[in-house]
Amino acid sequence: MAKNKLRKIKIENEIYLRKRNHLHLTEFNHAKCVEKVIIYLEGYKNSPLQLLFREEDNLTKTDIEKEKWCVGYPDDGVIWLSKNEPYSPDQQQTIDINLNRPAVIEELTRYFLQKDWKPKESTSPLIIEDALKLLETIVLPRGIN
Repeated sequence: MAKNKLRKIKIENEIYLRKRNHLHLTEFNHAKCVEKVIIYLEGYKNSPLQLLFREEDNLTKTDIEKEKWCVGYPDDGVIWLSKNEPYSPDQQQTIDINLNRPAVIEELTRYFLQKDWKPKESTSPLIIEDALKLLETIVLPRGIN
């Protein structure tokens, strides 16, 4: 895993630090690629939000439509929806989401702050291992990509 520096983003007068890494699973059934996003509230490093976007967790809806979420090729932080096999970022895509963009990180942060992430109250991370399943709920309705 390449070491990425923490980047700052300001949301509702609070400073958050974020980083994104590309990983490969050692145990998987269909696909090994994972994009990992870690978001900290500044001063609360012990209670980060960790989001794992695993290609292994493709949505049922996309399976029905014969589309598949593809994750981070080769290490750029982009997740895209593709209709063709084999799946490649060079093929025509219907949707892509760039996890490097501040607007995407802001939307993810706001969503989890409203749900169950309480960085000031917790002393442990909130780990969402199947974040790919939430993309259509969190990011896509607002057209952020």
